[in-house]
Amino acid sequence: MSRPLIDRRALGGLIAAGLWLGVPVVTLGQASPVPGELTLYGVRLKGAATEAFVMAALKAGAVPLGQRADGSLNFDTRQAGVPALQRLTVVSDAAGLVSAQFVLKAYGQENEALRQLLVSKYGLPSTADGARRPFPAFAARFAPRGSFDWDFAGGMKLIYRQPALGDATLSYTDVERAQRLSSPIPAPSSSGAGSLINRF
Repeated sequence: MSRPLIDRRALGGLIAAGLWLGVPVVTLGQASPVPGELTLYGVRLKGAATEAFVMAALKAGAVPLGQRADGSLNFDTRQAGVPALQRLTVVSDAAGLVSAQFVLKAYGQENEALRQLLVSKYGLPSTADGARRPFPAFAARFAPRGSFDWDFAGGMKLIYRQPALGDATLSYTDVERAQRLSSPIPAPSSSGAGSLINRF
């Protein structure tokens, strides 16, 4: 008897994740949509205001954890209904959101469910560790090692990283703006992000 792609316990997480991503859950046998605008929690990320994104994350179930010394905001996302997402770090500059990075549960059914969800929404990653081609093993049972990317309109990138050591991460990033942050993240007084965490 063949093993199902996902068991019943993980199915509830996939349905919630489909709602989180704003798309119906589809099987891997169906045609994958072509990536366009990158969104998260219903917010178009390119040029998004940090406050709008934080409000959407809180509405989805993220719990504030505080602010780092570099001005980035942290949230617990374990109860937000998406498999494997554990902690969110929001990086912004004076113009708004630069990157939303999740630390993931790096193994098990939750991680598998998340990778299958990513493939069902965005298709197979187009780049892995610098090589450009589809990577069908990305949604396999065991998490692959390395860095897997999807490219979107406006210079946005979705990056799944599964290093041999350290945290597995999923990042929604405006690449050009992230590269411009060559110095440390601006202080809360200059970016406006620091005051957000104290409101919730």
